[in-house]
Amino acid sequence: MDSSLKRNERILIIDEQSLSQSYLRYALEQLNYQDITIADRPQLALNLCRDNQFDLIICSYNQGDGKDGYQLYEELKLSGLQKHTTGVIFISAETDPTLVHSVIELQPDEFLAKPFVIKDLQLRIERVLKRKEQLRTLYQLLDSGNHHAALQYIDEQLSDATQRKWFPLLLKLKGDILLIQQQYADAEHYFKAMLAIQPFSWAKMGLVRCYLQLGKEAQAFAELESMLMRTDSRLFALDLLAELEFKQQRYQIAQQHLIDAADLAPRNLLRQQKLLQLSRLNHDYEIQYRAAKDMVKFARYSIFEQPDLYLNLARASIDFALSSEDEEQSSRLNRQANQSLQSLQKQFGKQDLSEQQQILKARILYLQDHKDKAKALLRDLKIDSPIDSLEDALDKAKALHEIGLTEASQQLFEQISQHCMQQQADPMFSAYLAQEKAERKQMQQGPRELNNNAVQLYQRGHWEQAFAAFSLAHQVMPKNAGIALNLWQTLLTSPRQLCPANEKAKLLQQCLQVIEQATLKPEQKNRYEQLKLRLADSTAKSSVG
Repeated sequence: MDSSLKRNERILIIDEQSLSQSYLRYALEQLNYQDITIADRPQLALNLCRDNQFDLIICSYNQGDGKDGYQLYEELKLSGLQKHTTGVIFISAETDPTLVHSVIELQPDEFLAKPFVIKDLQLRIERVLKRKEQLRTLYQLLDSGNHHAALQYIDEQLSDATQRKWFPLLLKLKGDILLIQQQYADAEHYFKAMLAIQPFSWAKMGLVRCYLQLGKEAQAFAELESMLMRTDSRLFALDLLAELEFKQQRYQIAQQHLIDAADLAPRNLLRQQKLLQLSRLNHDYEIQYRAAKDMVKFARYSIFEQPDLYLNLARASIDFALSSEDEEQSSRLNRQANQSLQSLQKQFGKQDLSEQQQILKARILYLQDHKDKAKALLRDLKIDSPIDSLEDALDKAKALHEIGLTEASQQLFEQISQHCMQQQADPMFSAYLAQEKAERKQMQQGPRELNNNAVQLYQRGHWEQAFAAFSLAHQVMPKNAGIALNLWQTLLTSPRQLCPANEKAKLLQQCLQVIEQATLKPEQKNRYEQLKLRLADSTAKSSVG
């Protein structure tokens, strides 16, 4: 080996497999790199990055038990241990599209799939290190947060024809800095100027961000719709379309955008949190449960693993079970809620979570039809204690309502609302809180009793009251086929007009869609078939008349 060609860049390899470590070391040595450090555990890698400044980090996805490479790289970025001056090459033997999309969201300098040959590695290493060396001054300014000087430096480089090779990257970084500095009007003009030269995806994304900040939502919508068609901008477009649709109170459409985005890149926990909140607004308990479960799954061993994730999974399990007619599914969700509490105790047993667990145990008892036992658990809870967690307080309010302590529940809802106004809570949470507060005020009983009460009203011929109760039950549990069938039957068999014709037609169609997509019980199926015959006969008579 020619020693004159030896390279002195500091390189960190993060990989738990000894065979992979040996191959990477061998490959790097063949390429004349000599300052090589190996970390076989994520925690060792974090410690090394705290104590050293590396020029390049080669991070493998497979890290054995515990924290994986994605979670490690995420922590390096969020904790500031990966500087702009440090290049990152992410390598993985797993190339599932959901992992690839998730990793690309974190924006490593390169992504390399295993197996690879030395030439592939060499190409990527040289490309990354050359970029970091040529623009080191700029990256150092960005690391120090000196954005004004960074802009000046970029403008100087853009005026130097010898730096032409770096113009595309410099132009993108300039747009990024304008957004960081919140210079949205200037940034809008800049991105439009860039798009007049070439349809850069980054410029379109930057322009949309400007439109959103400047209140130009119609322009943002138009750009995002076109960006949905491109693979490099689809994820970005789905996230921001969900945000826009939420602002327009089109919650169902917003949720579908987030479902599509989460299907592409499920490891983004902020996206999953938004999906959970939107699904609650839509009373979509299955999607709420799925999002809560994914958050626990993908946060395990990461810096995001917190008690709230396990609490929210237990809460979502109970909410889903309360809306389900499937006894087997309800039993499975009951077990999931209990398992979440057990995992919570195992992972965070030293933290005082006794009240949250007590509330959840009471809700599980209510789910199991042990309402008196649930009430005994909650009767002595303090209602006017300071609110530390909005989710904890909301779950307490829901539990109090379910067991029949409606006055205490409404008092707590008022307290939570005041707290939200003072703290400027997340808009999605605030919308959900307002909806829960209003619906719980309408319901004098818990959701489980609501449909049963409506059935009794129907059987006694109290058509208007039965319709109001079934309508509320359908609003709160829109995917419950039994409730949909009861409401459908009430609308079809009532001797009196219960609502305007257009509203009736809309409700009938909604109920029919739910019924036909469900697996009905034998009694429900028989009743549905009889009602269909009755409807067909009535329609035929109307046509003849």
